[in-house]
Amino acid sequence: MDWIVILFFRTLLISSFPVGIVNSNTHINEKEGIELIISNIRNKDGIIRIGVFNSENGYPDKPDYSFSLAKDTIVSGKLILFISLKKSGRYSITVLDDENMNGKMDYLFWIMPKEGFGFSNNPKITGRKAPSFEQTAFLFEKGKIQLSVSMIYI
Repeated sequence: MDWIVILFFRTLLISSFPVGIVNSNTHINEKEGIELIISNIRNKDGIIRIGVFNSENGYPDKPDYSFSLAKDTIVSGKLILFISLKKSGRYSITVLDDENMNGKMDYLFWIMPKEGFGFSNNPKITGRKAPSFEQTAFLFEKGKIQLSVSMIYI
């Protein structure tokens, strides 16, 4: 009855780090970082919470950086934003669709997530565990990369 995925979303807190919010028609001029495309968002209720990990330490519940953004710029179930990165390395991204804005994942019968979630690399979710850091990690060296996360609703 204890999903690691659930544990992550219960402890993910937001910080007020500035993040550029852009819509699908905006050209992103940033030079170093990730153009993150979050898709399959089911509605405009609440906010999207993003956790960025630059190592396995703390994954999946204590991100090195966390952001939140309004869902008012959703176009066809998609949000696009840019996360500026200056340091090369392996990173992982987690996403929570906090529809009621209470700062945590809500559950049905303390087991089933009621809100959407997603991970970099879009690994298949099997069983009751979050995918490993290795499954969600990607390499950032320099420049700009594009990364897509498709939200999952159970």
